Amino acid sequence: MELSKKDRLLLINQYKILSLLDSGESDHYKELIEILESGYEIFYPMVDQLISDDMPSEKGKFVLEVLGMYRAIEDLKRIKYNEDISKEHFSFFRGFDGNEETEYMSFTRFLIEIQGKFSEQIQYLKDNDNLNSHMQTIDKYSGMLKKWEELGKNYQLTEEQVLEILKAERG
Repeated sequence: MELSKKDRLLLINQYKILSLLDSGESDHYKELIEILESGYEIFYPMVDQLISDDMPSEKGKFVLEVLGMYRAIEDLKRIKYNEDISKEHFSFFRGFDGNEETEYMSFTRFLIEIQGKFSEQIQYLKDNDNLNSHMQTIDKYSGMLKKWEELGKNYQLTEEQVLEILKAERG
């Protein structure tokens, strides 16, 4: 990361203010101030370590599509209980893998917990370890989305259509 002297000065001032406002993190802010004041470029990554890289729009669209598909599935489940559907491993949204699909998981948490979207998923937060599937799911969801699209991407699904989607092979 490159920082101009102006960037460094602005950050130094911000960290000085934060060190006064947040006494619990004061030592950390003072360390960052020293790094910036002294120009220790090797430690500049510490300044932005809490800022993630940009998440490509395609990944965000994928998450929105998956959650939209699960909204349609949940709509049917709310109307009628089906034992065959409930037996399927992916009968509810499992989330994304916290190790390999972190961006997807974080964005999903943002949508549900911060923006309040897809609130029907809140009931599963204990079952899916707060949206961490602990297994890679993107391929499975891709296959499910493909099947949903083949079925017309309908939000009013039949039990048979939901079973087809849930049983779809990995994408």
